[in-house]
Amino acid sequence: MGGDKSSYRYDNEYMTNPSTPDSSPPPTVPAGNLPVPGKPVAGLAVAALVVGIVAFLVGWVPVLGILAGGAAVVLGVLALRKHQSKGLAITGLGLGSIAAVTSIITTLTLIAGAVAGPAQLSSTPLDSNTPTSSASPSPEPTSTPTVEAKPSKTPEPEKPELTVSQSNAVRSGQSYLDYSGFSRSGLIGQLEYEDYSTGDATFAVDYLAPDWNAEAAETAKSYLDYSSFSRQGLIDQLIYEGFSPAEAEYGVTAAGY
Repeated sequence: MGGDKSSYRYDNEYMTNPSTPDSSPPPTVPAGNLPVPGKPVAGLAVAALVVGIVAFLVGWVPVLGILAGGAAVVLGVLALRKHQSKGLAITGLGLGSIAAVTSIITTLTLIAGAVAGPAQLSSTPLDSNTPTSSASPSPEPTSTPTVEAKPSKTPEPEKPELTVSQSNAVRSGQSYLDYSGFSRSGLIGQLEYEDYSTGDATFAVDYLAPDWNAEAAETAKSYLDYSSFSRQGLIDQLIYEGFSPAEAEYGVTAAGY
């Protein structure tokens, strides 16, 4: 009976004041289980960067560089509007712009070259003197080369074998000619002075056969180096040395007189 009365009293109080707030504290939630706000996805910015790199690599290709560069620019603008990664979006946009401009320049250059080529060919005048393929050139008459007969060289007479005295006279005569100028008679006399016989001395001089005009010029120069002469006096001196008048005239003239 006691228990039934207490429960009746509780129910009566609740019915009379049902708005009594519940004084019990609210349930607590652990800190580790709090929800984390979501980060914005940078898909458009990454796509703008990737397409911009590809466009930059193919920017020199006509038309293709324009398309790829335009796509990179569009993706970069969309990424900036959606407040995605600013660095990726701007980089992709810049690479796409460079690729598009490069491709436009390449395309215009190729178009200009293709247009200018046929125009230049059409403006080149045809030379009327240039033979065409339809006109076959007439064969020119060929001339048979004539072989000129070379004059046959007469064999030089063989020099006679020298005796010992003749060989020595020749060597002595050559040494005198190397040292100074001589006339024919002067060289024969010099060899005779060396005790060669007249026959060996004459043979040696004729065997050597020097240019007597050159010997006269050499003798005239040696006289002018040694002393002063008039032209006629130098001619007379050369004649006295055994040169002929013609050889003496030549020698004086060659010496500069």
